[in-house]
Amino acid sequence: MKTHDAIRQQQGVALVVALLFLLVVTVISVIAASNSALGLKMSANMQDASESFQSAEAGIIATLSLAGTANDPFDGDGSQDIFRATDGSKYWVCDDADNPLGNLNDAGACKVETDVFLTTEATACPRNLVASSVGLFDCDFYRVAAEHEAPRQARTKVELGVVKTIIGGSTP
Repeated sequence: MKTHDAIRQQQGVALVVALLFLLVVTVISVIAASNSALGLKMSANMQDASESFQSAEAGIIATLSLAGTANDPFDGDGSQDIFRATDGSKYWVCDDADNPLGNLNDAGACKVETDVFLTTEATACPRNLVASSVGLFDCDFYRVAAEHEAPRQARTKVELGVVKTIIGGSTP
């Protein structure tokens, strides 16, 4: 049996060990919670970036889908956002029900700005010189730029080059 002095010397050691163990567990828990929060923020940012890219890409695809229609963006100078018009032109207003970008996830067409720029007009098409169509066609070169911006979330800009062939060209 232990003496009274030996028992008195051991009082408090268990408390110190238990407190150190709780401190270690608390530090590990705080680090794990911090890493979880950081992972959650990173995945939310990746989702925002992916949705932003998809919305900008939808602007490009919607622009290309209008080629050859009554709202063809490739028949003029194309220097305005083709899905947002403030006047009574042939282009859509942001909240128009028929707007091709109206069904996007994040408030539709109002967040996507799509512009068509004519870069080179009526020049020789890139063809082989021995081809029979040399001199019969000219090409207009366009740049289609779509930008999606969600404030404090993500911003993506996508650009695509488009060539429109014109029959009856004048280049030899």
